Amino acid sequence: MTEIAVPRQVLASAARALAHAGRWQDAAALLDAAPPGDPLLALTSAQVAVESDWFAGTTTAPHRLAIATRHASSLDDEGRWDLAFAGVRTEYRTVLMAEQAEREPATALLHRAATLATTAPDAVRNGWAEMYQGLICDNLLDKPDNAPAHYRAALEAGAADPLLAREALRHLGGHDHDHGDTETALTRWRLATELGAAAGNVPGTLSQQLLLAVATRATGNEAGALTLATEIARWATAIGAPALAAQATAFLDGTDPFAPPPPLATAPTPAPITSQPTPRGTSTAAATEAAITGQMHTAPVVVVPFMTAPLATTPRQ
Repeated sequence: MTEIAVPRQVLASAARALAHAGRWQDAAALLDAAPPGDPLLALTSAQVAVESDWFAGTTTAPHRLAIATRHASSLDDEGRWDLAFAGVRTEYRTVLMAEQAEREPATALLHRAATLATTAPDAVRNGWAEMYQGLICDNLLDKPDNAPAHYRAALEAGAADPLLAREALRHLGGHDHDHGDTETALTRWRLATELGAAAGNVPGTLSQQLLLAVATRATGNEAGALTLATEIARWATAIGAPALAAQATAFLDGTDPFAPPPPLATAPTPAPITSQPTPRGTSTAAATEAAITGQMHTAPVVVVPFMTAPLATTPRQ
């Protein structure tokens, strides 16, 4: 067998691209084919596993994270931050997927995300930490009013990362939808869908299209919504994303899979910690959103080498 030397950075980037495309097993196999013990590839394996757990319903992330943690001392500052962020994402998913009565308090997780925001080595990583503070407020702490400020901060950072912009627009649109502003929600969701597709994020684009089906139903076009959801269910099944397929099927049965979550039956939680002041107004974020909208039709989207934060299979995530 002929062996071909491939730079580790190229291998890691290729594995991330495969994960974005919904080829989680191929990404893992590519990384496993490399000699063991490389800290960057161990980190990438953990990130790919987080992606797979989100969409394919696997449970490989804790094991891969443990391996990457053993090599953490050999990572640079950015790599150690990425590893810590992957841990936050996995913990978030674990709490989110638990029955509400069995959920652990998420205040400590919010602290971890806020700490990542203050220690982020660049603006994009800070934006991802802001994004997860918003998600934790929205879905774990029953503090939805605190989430949009974090999403707007993420959107501003998303000017340099289309996948982050996609996440922020998706969830800001979710709040528009919850407040009955279907037109604004649809505008944001369409742009988020375009960003995800341009970045090669296949499962994320499908889940985003399901939001378009939600908006289409809200406009009274039930036939169009059902047609779109039917195709989403077929595609999600084909790529091995059963939870997303189940969401689409539930939508076909008349359920809004992105309705606001019910209040949690837990004691009141402290107000979320913000790593730095985030604007309550929308002027800066709106300018960023407008710039992104204009760029979509004038220049190709550049995908930065950083793992996306895919949707969960529960309301607003």
